[in-house]
Amino acid sequence: MLFSHPFFLRSGLFLSVTLCGSAFNAANAADEKKKPDEAIVTTTTEVDKDNEVEKTIWVATKTPKAASGVSPSVDAVSGGELKVRQLYQLENVLSFMPGVSVVQTGQTGAQSSLFIRGMESNHAVTLLNGRRLAPGLAGGYNLELLDTTFLESVELYRGPISSLYGSDAIAGALDLRMADARQVADGTQGQVFIEGGSFDSIRTGSQITYGQGPVGVVFDVSYLDTANDQPKNDFRNLNLRSNIAVEIADGVTLDLLGYLQDSQLEVPGSTLSPFYPEDQLNDNRSWLLSPRLTIERDSWDLEAYYSYNSSRLDATRDVFLQDNRLEQASNEVEIQLNIHPTDNGIYTLGVGYFDYDFSRTPLVAGAFNTPGAKEYGYWSFFSQADVDLPLNLNLLASARWDEHDSFESKGTYSIQLAHQIEPTNTQLFAKVATGYKAPSGQDFVFLDPSVDPDSLSPEESLSFEFGIRQALPNQIGNISIVYFNTELENLIDSVGFPAFPAAVDTKMDGFEFGLDLTPVQGLTLYTNYTYLNAVITRGQYFGGFGGGPGDRLPRRPRHTLSGGLIYRTMDWKLGAEVRGGYDRLDGPNVTLGDYTVARIYGSYYLRDNIELFARMENVFDENYETTSGYRARGFGAFGGVRLTF
Repeated sequence: MLFSHPFFLRSGLFLSVTLCGSAFNAANAADEKKKPDEAIVTTTTEVDKDNEVEKTIWVATKTPKAASGVSPSVDAVSGGELKVRQLYQLENVLSFMPGVSVVQTGQTGAQSSLFIRGMESNHAVTLLNGRRLAPGLAGGYNLELLDTTFLESVELYRGPISSLYGSDAIAGALDLRMADARQVADGTQGQVFIEGGSFDSIRTGSQITYGQGPVGVVFDVSYLDTANDQPKNDFRNLNLRSNIAVEIADGVTLDLLGYLQDSQLEVPGSTLSPFYPEDQLNDNRSWLLSPRLTIERDSWDLEAYYSYNSSRLDATRDVFLQDNRLEQASNEVEIQLNIHPTDNGIYTLGVGYFDYDFSRTPLVAGAFNTPGAKEYGYWSFFSQADVDLPLNLNLLASARWDEHDSFESKGTYSIQLAHQIEPTNTQLFAKVATGYKAPSGQDFVFLDPSVDPDSLSPEESLSFEFGIRQALPNQIGNISIVYFNTELENLIDSVGFPAFPAAVDTKMDGFEFGLDLTPVQGLTLYTNYTYLNAVITRGQYFGGFGGGPGDRLPRRPRHTLSGGLIYRTMDWKLGAEVRGGYDRLDGPNVTLGDYTVARIYGSYYLRDNIELFARMENVFDENYETTSGYRARGFGAFGGVRLTF
């Protein structure tokens, strides 16, 4: 693997040492500086208490919207919170969100499946600053490979949002927001950190931002090397992100977004296998390149971008000689016009094109290891109205039409109405929406050659929800609850090997509860709870091994719970949090035990630009699995230092 070569490791270390030296020299020469913004911010905490700036959310509308105006079904974790809580892996961030279950077939770096409100793991689109990332083998981007270090925020929309993002957004959308080069401050700023700890783990990273007049630059790099705590399970992962922007005229900006991920994972397989630990090896590489033109005027703005995305997985040393190379590539073009003649509404019109190419190339020839390939494309037309109405009402409505060249063309919509009751500071929300998903790599990967991929019909969903958010007295926090109900038709499920697709219908309903409190200055408490009832209504899920009509869908806990507290001063932070899953099935006759996992973290500013930090994961060394045969990591302790300049 290219970036595991000693030359690159030595170069990365040299870069880190150089930046550390620069940071130390800058600190000696500079006056006292304000410490970085580390406010804990979620969608239910509307204002950053440190600087009283209202936070904005992008994923719900494709335009910036005040956090106080979005539904409780949208969550956003700020970059400051990611840093304070020392959350570096995306799957860890998501596991603390309501309505979400994360299942990992192994430890750090192993394939992670994201179940949003009981929907499938390939039912959420993953974005980087609004650009779609190529799906992995499971049909959704390989979440375990996405490092969250230096991100500005992680935003998750729960519920169908195909009316904005098209196929794959049948269960929701996940948007990773890195720093925007169009908005960086003048001058050069940067940070560098290094951390070590249990399982022979080393994590390091650097970020630099530069602004000078019309030019803005953001660059960050992060690297992880860990052995995990089971044999033959080493994981190395490199993430590079960059954004360069140039204002070429008044209100007219060109910017270029780039992303590269490169990793290597040893896969020991299931502990239930007679071959455990196996010698499998996965090499993953993906990258994105996306230029964008932005025009901003008083009453309208326009954004047009092109995005090329590619991913490749080399899965080798398989016990059953199923060595393969899986490659996926996509081209995406989108033009979006936002019209805002008054302060009371934004009207959006958009057009886009997306094409997708998937191939499976056997690296070891065999009767059950045959090649496969598929490509398709579709045009999209979408519109949205975000309008303030009389009687403190807000209407958020969107519609989209996707014209496919291979699969059935589809129209989708979403209508949300919100009402603000000012005397009690109460917000009421109600929404109905449809979603769909065209087949992708997961559906083609082991498809029997006799089956025409074009014969597969898209999956479709109808969902409704309603909720309330109530502000607590004296602005000490707020409480929210959302009820959701979704019916999914024509779920594409694979039976046998090679696969013969089968259509399955399912139904999911439940509610999400959230509470955020700041009872005294410096102390923040937060918790959420989700109840989920996900059942099969027609067909045999996973050929019956996953259940039939009336059975619960596996790998979706009926109860999930998370929460924590953090106390902050100007010089130090200390926090603890727990998460757990209860009443869990891994199949019709396979029950998994309940689990509750705790972690503790803290940091201290030795100087204004030198921060020491440490954390303990799985404090009580809980022995648990999110799916049978794949034990999660045990107790681990980590510590490091961060320098800013």
